Amino acid sequence: MVKSLLYIDQNVVGLHIEKHIKLTKLSSFYWVYSKEHFAEINRSSHAERYLEALEFLDAKLLDLELGSDEKFTGCAQLIEHGTPSQHYDSYIRATSEEDSSENLFDPFVVWLNGGGEEGSLRKLPDQLAEQITVLTTDLPEINSTMCSTLESITPDFAQLIENLIEYGNDISETRKAMGDGRGAVGDVKGENQIQQIWNIIGRSCPGVTCDQFFGFDPTDKQGYESWPVHLGIINCCAVMDIVGFQAEKKCRKVEKLANVRSDARHIAMGAFCSAILSEDKRLIRRATAIYQYKNIGTIPMLLTNNMLRA
Repeated sequence: MVKSLLYIDQNVVGLHIEKHIKLTKLSSFYWVYSKEHFAEINRSSHAERYLEALEFLDAKLLDLELGSDEKFTGCAQLIEHGTPSQHYDSYIRATSEEDSSENLFDPFVVWLNGGGEEGSLRKLPDQLAEQITVLTTDLPEINSTMCSTLESITPDFAQLIENLIEYGNDISETRKAMGDGRGAVGDVKGENQIQQIWNIIGRSCPGVTCDQFFGFDPTDKQGYESWPVHLGIINCCAVMDIVGFQAEKKCRKVEKLANVRSDARHIAMGAFCSAILSEDKRLIRRATAIYQYKNIGTIPMLLTNNMLRA
């Protein structure tokens, strides 16, 4: 029998650990998790408890598939061998060798969302230059060229930041400039919600399509013939923070941005499954809007007080 895949959000695993709900193995479904669970587990102080819970549920790892060119194929594969603890150990070993550039632009992202503070934003040009220098240290010829280039562009980048700060980052003004001066985007309900949002703000973006605006069809596809849907979903969630659709204040805090990214990546990975289960209303509402817009068959399921309670 082919089992369906039920993607379990990290907050549901947490409720099981704290004995607020009681989860069990399912005969017709596989509980499914992704490496984004490992990212959250690594940020927690109870890694072993989360891993034990996933093992108790006989949960399976869903991983993105890479082609021979090391680019995403647009598919995901279910890893049925190995335990969550074994996969987590492999994840920790792999990520410990990675650079820290992923979070480099967090102050900029937070500023666009209407938060942050000027000091961390002003540090960004020098931090970027330092990161590039470190990455090219073992490539002397490239490093020499890069250093010369950085000397010329870093001051320009710093001036850009100053201009950005001078302009301000009042998110209400940003949304007003997009055509939503009354918070209509936050009140969108019903069917075709992304299209409804586009109907509100699209007039302020001439020459741009709805897919382009929400990040499903970026101009720079980084070598992809068509942009992978899961990356489009992550982009879309970031745009939703700016326009104010199911946005949370945590997207305006640098220290909370990793959690915001995790939510987006869970929605993206859930798109490969039969259903996604979460206690987070905003996550489920975003997932519902995105899956409908992209004709994805995943069913978003909100864990409520009368479901699965012990």
